[in-house]
Amino acid sequence: MREAQDIEFIHRMRVASRWIRSCLPLFENCFPPKKYRQWRKEIRNITRALREARDADVQIAFLKAYTEKLKEESLRPGVQRFLLRLRQRRERLQPRVIKAIDRLLESGVVEDMEKLCRKMRKGRADVNPPEIYKKAIVHITSRLDEIFVHEASVYIPENIREHHAMRIAVKRLRYTMEVFSSLYEGELENQISVCKKLQDMLGDMHDCDVWMDYLPQFMEDERAYSLDYFGQDDSFGILEPGLLHLQQHLRERRLVIYDEFAAYWKDIQGQNIWNDLKQFVQLTFDEKSKNQLNIK
Repeated sequence: MREAQDIEFIHRMRVASRWIRSCLPLFENCFPPKKYRQWRKEIRNITRALREARDADVQIAFLKAYTEKLKEESLRPGVQRFLLRLRQRRERLQPRVIKAIDRLLESGVVEDMEKLCRKMRKGRADVNPPEIYKKAIVHITSRLDEIFVHEASVYIPENIREHHAMRIAVKRLRYTMEVFSSLYEGELENQISVCKKLQDMLGDMHDCDVWMDYLPQFMEDERAYSLDYFGQDDSFGILEPGLLHLQQHLRERRLVIYDEFAAYWKDIQGQNIWNDLKQFVQLTFDEKSKNQLNIK
């Protein structure tokens, strides 16, 4: 990962850091307050440091694939210039990535977390107490409520900010279900898969939104560069057709993904996915509580 030769390493580390960052608060009262605060701080730092690098990697991969499909040669110069700038930016980000990784390793946080969690797990009873199921209900239902705060935006194509917020809420629900999934012996797999699909759709929409927001500024910067370097902007004219074509492609792609997302949301609502989830975790808790009373 230090050489940035395989983008998947950055991706896996960022996903792991986000997963830990999302899940630590679920068990805050299980850890010493000072350690908990230190852990959250260091994990937050590495997540942020990896974010820009990962975003640049994704953008570069997208542009490479997009360029390969272009049939008109006149459209290539603009996209290739954009790709060049992204690669230059990615190179500038790598020292920050290395610095963040070194800081995390030097902090000893990873080893500290693993050591304490192993110690807490040692000697733990194989049977989960009803309290852990109650905790699962509280956190899963609260994450569901976060999603439904943004439900009205599902049917408003231009509500970019709410779509982004909903993506984050879906991700948090998915991570929470994954944390507690072992309690339910695979019964949450369908809901987790639904969240993954929603997250992918909303993530792709967000990527298009980020591109469309950035492209006008990029074109202005390149035009200004041409004026400063050549004294006129004729050279930018060679770049403009490809960049405008990319902009239009992203608009159309965003609309296609949005239509798929809205249809999928309507479909899962018709299947009562979320109500079934609430009922299932509640019934499981009731059953575990009843069994414990019978044992006593």
